[in-house]
Amino acid sequence: MSLRRDQPTLDLIGAVLDAILSFSGAENLAAAGADLEAAVGDLRADAQGLLRQAALFAPLARCFSLAQQTGMTVDTMERLRATIAALPAADARSALIQSRGQMFCCIQEARITAATMYASRNEVDRVLGLVTAAFDACQGAAADAGDAAGYRALVGLRAAMVRDLADRSRPLPKLVNYSFGRVRSSLTLAQRLYGDAGRADELVAENEIVHPLFASRAGRALSF
Repeated sequence: MSLRRDQPTLDLIGAVLDAILSFSGAENLAAAGADLEAAVGDLRADAQGLLRQAALFAPLARCFSLAQQTGMTVDTMERLRATIAALPAADARSALIQSRGQMFCCIQEARITAATMYASRNEVDRVLGLVTAAFDACQGAAADAGDAAGYRALVGLRAAMVRDLADRSRPLPKLVNYSFGRVRSSLTLAQRLYGDAGRADELVAENEIVHPLFASRAGRALSF
């Protein structure tokens, strides 16, 4: 394979690696960030050889895993996936790499959700909607790229993730709206809503209350 033939695919790989670094939290976590930057640098240097050996996917998947370890959330990982999906893929090899890049994002999204403790069913429902749409897109990309193995892996992972989120959401409370006739302190609101003034910090965090003595008259609270 000549460099000229490989160049469109190498350009795509470079753009994917640029996106990983852009969306990661590498600058905030010294050790994890250094590992990610080293892995990205190694992959850039070895990309053409790895293409020729059909050995690209393992080191590429490692870059996504290291990016997740820098503190990426489901939302930032999903923005990364959407960025990769929008990159131009000039040929079939590029389309396959682009599809796998999206799949690696979905894998990390599933890992993030599995490690996250959710406070309400509303929160789980929001994340479930986000990742379900991501898996829809990834499965479509895998099908278009003729990646049967990737498609099957996505189907299995999606089923496990949805089942896990559904099981964990059942015992959780829902967020409900409240409204009172006048401004109260967060301590008073917590006592009125929960019968427990000690839960005032929950209300402050959920409603982004600026000063705990002057909570807004309307907001959201857990249903128990």
